[in-house]
Amino acid sequence: MLNIHRITNRYLTSYYQTVRCQSFYTSTSINHSDTINNNHNNNSNHNKINDNYSSSHNNSSHQLNNKLITTPIFYVNGTPHIGHLYTSVLGDAIARWNRFCNDKVLYMTGTDEHGQKVQDAAKKAQKDNIVYCDEISGVFRKSFDQFGISYDDYIRTTEQRHKNVVHDMWNKLDGNGLIYKGSYEGWYCVSDEAFLTNDQVQDGMSPVTPQNPVSKPCKLSIESGNPCEWVSESNYMFKLTDFLKPIDNWLSKNPLYPESWNLQARSYLPHLKDLSVSRPSSRLPWGIRVPNDESQSIYVWLDALTNYLTVAGGFKARSADGTDIAWNHTDVTHVIGKDILKFHSIYWPAFLLGTGLKLPHSIVTHAHWTVERVKMSKSRGNVISPFDIAEKYGIEGVRYFLLKGGGLENDGDWSDLEVRSRITADLADTFGNLVTRCTAKALHPSRAWPTCLSQTFAATAQEPNSLRIIEQMQQLVSLVNQHYKCGDIKSGIYEVINFTYATNNFVEQTKPWTLVPKPGKQAGDLMRLNDIMYILLECIRTIALLLSPVIPESSKKTLDHIGVDETHRNINHIQFGYDYPQTLVPMNPLILFKKE
Repeated sequence: MLNIHRITNRYLTSYYQTVRCQSFYTSTSINHSDTINNNHNNNSNHNKINDNYSSSHNNSSHQLNNKLITTPIFYVNGTPHIGHLYTSVLGDAIARWNRFCNDKVLYMTGTDEHGQKVQDAAKKAQKDNIVYCDEISGVFRKSFDQFGISYDDYIRTTEQRHKNVVHDMWNKLDGNGLIYKGSYEGWYCVSDEAFLTNDQVQDGMSPVTPQNPVSKPCKLSIESGNPCEWVSESNYMFKLTDFLKPIDNWLSKNPLYPESWNLQARSYLPHLKDLSVSRPSSRLPWGIRVPNDESQSIYVWLDALTNYLTVAGGFKARSADGTDIAWNHTDVTHVIGKDILKFHSIYWPAFLLGTGLKLPHSIVTHAHWTVERVKMSKSRGNVISPFDIAEKYGIEGVRYFLLKGGGLENDGDWSDLEVRSRITADLADTFGNLVTRCTAKALHPSRAWPTCLSQTFAATAQEPNSLRIIEQMQQLVSLVNQHYKCGDIKSGIYEVINFTYATNNFVEQTKPWTLVPKPGKQAGDLMRLNDIMYILLECIRTIALLLSPVIPESSKKTLDHIGVDETHRNINHIQFGYDYPQTLVPMNPLILFKKE
């Protein structure tokens, strides 16, 4: 006969032996703690950096209970669209799962409010820069709040705490001999806030806009397709080339997920030169000034990327034992879109190495969204607003579709027909219907929740259909944990939904309604009914727990309905064999999703 304790122990063994993305999470930490050579022209500088890379990599350690999970901070030159929402929901799901696994998590998001694009957008809106930033940042925050984004910190780059850390970052880079006065002459893409070399641009035609109704020949960024302008100006330069080899070594360890993005990031390296990290304040007044030089504003990407360090407490926050900077004792996971891959996989690591800070553990990179297979753009009028779809499909429905339909490597596509179809098929007809059927009072004639302590339960659980669904349930948790920990929420959802379909099949196979006594018609089998319903309730509990990072409110309603204690909604209590409370089954059915 089946031993419940054996099932539980086998499950726990399976869980703790799960790969949990070992190669992804444990081999990418680099702590560049030594002071680098201050002489830019001394070739030994490169050897010094590489020695530090190897030494710190071999001695790296990290605390799995201290995690910083970030989205990029979103540029306020326009209001949010589903691309912004997807990034924040993806990061939210990753953060929620790590909390579910009892990790201490700080999840942050926010807005990037300096730079030429913001300056131009405020001018177009005929508003003062900070007034404009206040308004648009507020819209982003309202959208994230509406969709239940569980951020712990919402940062704005116009905050004084951030300006202080940016100045600290600049001073440390400068103090380490990594910033020098120079001049930049080349291409600059305002839309991307990026400096480009000749081999990174191509001939093309400018886009037609209300401000520029006639398309004209121009240079376009090969990567983004956005127009570029030629600039010639005196700037401060950062010795990016000093760090290209150690960054290449780091990228060879595959810190980016999925792994294909590491190859993409490495392909940028041969084309890179030292980086301009300031612009004349006369051209860019809306920015943080260079310390002790009011004539220059700090490059927006040095400003923006430093926000992650600001949230972690900057250079002043200390580790628990007080011996080091807190950042160096934090597992950092960045969640980004592919359009900002170069900035996060090359520039940001270079700034960190230049200040003696540890590199991120992982950078989860996702693709973009199209609408009906067409790229989103204001000129096409097909930009999807989060506020519009929230009203149309509901918060949980949108979260679910974005996380299941979005892609880490391939673009997701928003289609109203597909959104409605997925929400109906997966949520309403499959998960929602399963919950409604299996918690209906008709299948609980005693109005008591079932138990696994009946005399017949072990025999029932040994039956082929029962054993199959129980074993699938055990395997499911390990599979989903592996996907979620890597940031591959989509694959985890597929596993859960496939199991939900399998659970519905189990209902049809066991036909629990035939076991309910009906006076004058059938005697029923209350003990077998108890056993089948217990297995089904465990399936529902497991599904709800595994979907809690995806559809948190629907999962909460389900767990509340079946009496799962709030303190039992974590990885410690997901194993088979839950002891349901001795409360009455609710009289009213639980309807999670309404069909249109």
